[in-house]
Amino acid sequence: MKKFVVTFLLILLSFTVFSIEIEVVKDIYVSLIKTYEEEKGEVIEGKEFELFFNELYNLGLYRFYRTQMIGSAEYVDRPTNVQTYLSQIYTITEQNFDSIEEKLAFIGFLAYVQSDLSGDTITQETIRSLPAYFTTVQNYKKELENDALTYFGNVIIYSLGIVDESPYTDITRFESNSKIDDLSLYTFFGEPDETINKIISENKESLENGIKKLVDSNLSGRQLQIAIDNLSYNYISPLLKETEKQINQVSEIFVEFGKRKTHTEFIRFIVYGIIILFTFYFFKKYWWISVLGVYLYEFVYILISYNPIKDVITSFAYGSFIIPFVFLFLFIMVFKSFGKKIKFVQKVCSITIFILTLLIFFIPLYYSQDLLMKENQSFHDSIFENQLLNDVAAYSHSPLYRSSEKLVSLLGSEYTKINSFYRSTFSDFLKSLVNSNILTQIQADKQNVKVQTYKEGLKINNQQNYISIPSNFAKEINNLVNFSKRQQKQINKELKHLEKTTQNIIQYSDVEFEESVKNTLTSSLSKTDLTDPLMTQISTFYDVDKVDKIKLKSTNTTFGTKIITMFFLAISMFVIFNKNIMKYISILLMYISSFISLFKPATLEVLSQSGYPNLLSQNISINYIFVFIMFAISTLMLISFLISKKRTLQSNSN
Repeated sequence: MKKFVVTFLLILLSFTVFSIEIEVVKDIYVSLIKTYEEEKGEVIEGKEFELFFNELYNLGLYRFYRTQMIGSAEYVDRPTNVQTYLSQIYTITEQNFDSIEEKLAFIGFLAYVQSDLSGDTITQETIRSLPAYFTTVQNYKKELENDALTYFGNVIIYSLGIVDESPYTDITRFESNSKIDDLSLYTFFGEPDETINKIISENKESLENGIKKLVDSNLSGRQLQIAIDNLSYNYISPLLKETEKQINQVSEIFVEFGKRKTHTEFIRFIVYGIIILFTFYFFKKYWWISVLGVYLYEFVYILISYNPIKDVITSFAYGSFIIPFVFLFLFIMVFKSFGKKIKFVQKVCSITIFILTLLIFFIPLYYSQDLLMKENQSFHDSIFENQLLNDVAAYSHSPLYRSSEKLVSLLGSEYTKINSFYRSTFSDFLKSLVNSNILTQIQADKQNVKVQTYKEGLKINNQQNYISIPSNFAKEINNLVNFSKRQQKQINKELKHLEKTTQNIIQYSDVEFEESVKNTLTSSLSKTDLTDPLMTQISTFYDVDKVDKIKLKSTNTTFGTKIITMFFLAISMFVIFNKNIMKYISILLMYISSFISLFKPATLEVLSQSGYPNLLSQNISINYIFVFIMFAISTLMLISFLISKKRTLQSNSN
């Protein structure tokens, strides 16, 4: 990183080539996190960080488009994970980093980003699982080793009298006639390094003894170079061990300073339980008031503070218990509505409520225009556009590639079978007729076919021959026809599958990406000329209208998830309690949830995929059918309750 609006880089004055400045790594790492979290204070400026944010957003777009086009399912045993994609971002930004400190700090920051996206705490395993971490550390160690070998080699050949310059000169110079083939391998061009000079000073006597042995050995050329490297390795080992220790210290810093705020939201569930149990045992008559208070507080909490991504426990509680419980109750309610004593109106209400509640999860709440691919042209400059193309069409496990390969395989099987029939089976049939003296000669060309029969072979005594041979051939023809019909069905089925897959991809593409998909699929199908007769038909698969807006279900957005969670919380309250005031308040909360769904957020946070960056959409519209369904469910719940209440009153009066 080339420009920092921070003063901590002044400590670079003490920078040494062969050691990692731990404090520098820490300061850069902390500043990166502050910039990511958009905190005030010391932040980093530079094109590499702008590039990072752009690519991080493009990563979210890639997963979003992929899900829209082919679904979120992976088609390999070991799918690519977010660590790999973050490492790809590092690869394109690495060239902007000037030092190992910046590289390590940025890798640690990527581990922090990964933990933020997943909602987990950063750990040593998180850091080490990044391919960028492994590659960078290994490359640094290798470069360090090579530079150290060059440094020590320069000092040794200086001591041997081969050269007159060295980064370290406080060493005995021996008289020798030694020569080496390539001086550049042992010429260190950097500044003298304190770390290695200290190692040399502490081991000067041992090093000079080793050099003296080189002088006495009279080695020269390639053999001397090998001996110099072997001698140098004796003193590099401590340096490499120290480097490993520093890298471990850096990892510990990443974990320590990358700790996120502990999520304590789950504690409220414990408090809820204590309050309800306390009032139940000591104020049983009024315990419903405490339950009502808990519900109202939870309703407000979800609206104001609930984060579906970060608040994992709340999301798990509602997704695993509250919503399934509501559906279970609604199903039981529908089942009971078929009883003889249930009025027709209540039956209709129960069935309609169940159907409408199911629909909530299948119809969109919002429509987005600015998430369309044509509205995100920078995506085409991203590394993730090519990744998307690979996932949908180019990789061997991608849907389009697999479909095209299966189609080619079916066409190949058909061709092989037919070719074998005419070249072998049909030929054997004719040969049998000739060998059985039924035919004497066969001549055929495009103009004419001449067949000469043998009279003796057609007499009645040869009936077994002239009947059995055609009969056997008829069976072969019948087998061929049946096989070809089955193959045709399979080919047509695969063509329909290819058409459906292609059109689903194209409708979410823009013109540029559509062209890439076309070229990739055409290339895959053009591996054989057997597909030529189908290419005209396949070209029509691209004739599909592109979507003019992206459909977003409630659970695809953070705000929509809040709305649906509040709505189901209110329904659960209606379901559990029989007290009239609880029923009325729960219905009121349903109406409030429905009313809130009418409000359009200025910026809608869209979930691309779990563990990946979220997207932002501002050009959105509301699907009022969804809103109407929520109001309809609320109203039907009210009607159902009033009918039930009226029936109870009538029963009591009788």
